[in-house]
Amino acid sequence: MAYGLILLLLFAACSEDKPQQLSVQILPARLVGDAPGSAYANWDTVEFTGTRGKAATYLVAPEPLLTEWNIVACKIADGGDQTQIIAARINAYGSKKMQEFGEVPGNLKQPLGLRIGDRWANFSPLLSPVKDRLQLRGFTAAEAEQLQADINKR
Repeated sequence: MAYGLILLLLFAACSEDKPQQLSVQILPARLVGDAPGSAYANWDTVEFTGTRGKAATYLVAPEPLLTEWNIVACKIADGGDQTQIIAARINAYGSKKMQEFGEVPGNLKQPLGLRIGDRWANFSPLLSPVKDRLQLRGFTAAEAEQLQADINKR
């Protein structure tokens, strides 16, 4: 009976709900008017209204360029308008992907979509090549703290 009780406690401890890691994805995007042709047929359509109230419709690539797993360190800064800016350092794999993305003519001027969990937080272009750091705008204070905690746990 003691063994049964120990097994029961072990299973109960293993089945505890662990907090979910914050999902962060950076995806290539195009304004709907800038994306003619069949090359964008499998991209998702996203309606987005930014913090300044300007609405736009974007086509978003099905696969992300970067995820939360590519972020190895971050610093949090106040972005005004109740949002946080993450100054993120990315791993070598993410850095290589972003450098390859930036080498394609025109990509630096095209928007990148930032999805945090199920929420679209921002659409903005890179404007300059990425080495191993980039800024991500649009996090809430709770999301920024959770990302920092998730990074610290790894």
